[in-house]
Amino acid sequence: MTTLDDINTMRDSRDIDGLIRALGDPDEFVRTEAALSLGTIADPKAREPLDRMRTEDPSTSAREAAATAYKWLVGRIQEVEATREPRTPPTG
Repeated sequence: MTTLDDINTMRDSRDIDGLIRALGDPDEFVRTEAALSLGTIADPKAREPLDRMRTEDPSTSAREAAATAYKWLVGRIQEVEATREPRTPPTG
């Protein structure tokens, strides 16, 4: 079983795989914190697990946390992609 301290350590070390595994922890508070941590890191690898969690987790609060984290992650991915698109120089 994962503790909240473990989640903090994983977040600080950017252990995406560990945080994704923690989404399946029996403790809803651990799942909630893992989801929010993944949202703040915004690694694309977490997109599918967060998407699944926001609809399938048995805990309402964990689903809400996953939905919030998913929005953060998708928003950050869109920001990064927007900076990679070639820009058309202004005319005039």
